Amino acid sequence: MNKFVGQRLQQQEQVNAYFQSQSLYWKDIYTANDVYAEIHRDRYRVVLDWIDSLALAPGSQVLEIGCGAGFMAIALAQRGFRVHAIDSTDAMIEQARQHAEQVGVTNLLSLSIGDTSALTFKDESFDLVLAIGVIPWIEQAELAMQEMARVTRSGGYVLLTADNQVRLNNLLDPWLNPLLPPLKWRVKKVLDRVGLRRQSLQDVGATAHSRRFIDKALARAELRKMRSLTLGFGPFSLFRCTVLPAPLGIALHHRLQRLADRNVPLFRSTGAQYLVLSKKSGTISLVQSASTKKSMSASTLAL
Repeated sequence: MNKFVGQRLQQQEQVNAYFQSQSLYWKDIYTANDVYAEIHRDRYRVVLDWIDSLALAPGSQVLEIGCGAGFMAIALAQRGFRVHAIDSTDAMIEQARQHAEQVGVTNLLSLSIGDTSALTFKDESFDLVLAIGVIPWIEQAELAMQEMARVTRSGGYVLLTADNQVRLNNLLDPWLNPLLPPLKWRVKKVLDRVGLRRQSLQDVGATAHSRRFIDKALARAELRKMRSLTLGFGPFSLFRCTVLPAPLGIALHHRLQRLADRNVPLFRSTGAQYLVLSKKSGTISLVQSASTKKSMSASTLAL
């Protein structure tokens, strides 16, 4: 095993341990009464709206990577899709399985442990591949996107989210500013090396990416961006201490999101999450190509 593979596996093991220990938190995130939960609920609604707009046929093959407690996978199974959902931890898969049994969609939903960077599915197996809230937790994000493209059929779709590197609430908090984490990481490495600290699950954190990085990685995987947006404002803090009570924070999030949705400069690019819907290139007729080009132009103007 080479050094690169060993480091990737070690990083993944740490992430898996983190999610195994925090599985109940990620299950309850959609029902909490705070800004962070509200952003996740809004993201869930937008993702489903985008999928509904694709008008996929009943029985379409869908892969969800990082299914968590299974809320999205179950919603897609209820739409008549055949959903294959994977996650890297047993705790998440068990929660999703219990939830699916309660709702009664086990006939349309299969669940298994899986590695995002080394999917076990054959080439061109799915009409739609989802990775919601997954990219920030993967060390080799571009490799994962290439795997998503590989298992997507020609003309199929990949829908993913990334943590936005220039999210507004981090820009306003000196301790969370995107220029600071690399420095903190180097200091921790030095302290680890000299034995003054020990690594723990508290060291596991999400990695934010620039929108440019995500767009270029998708393009290199031959995935053509169809639509995108940034979503989520808050929680606003000062030195990691929240400065607004939950009701005011949620209200501010919605107000700023409306500005972002209207394409107002600054706000349109500084939401916490970057959502992207892309399509895998495929052989299509000239008539279809002209129609798609016209549709894409309209979508671009809308963005």
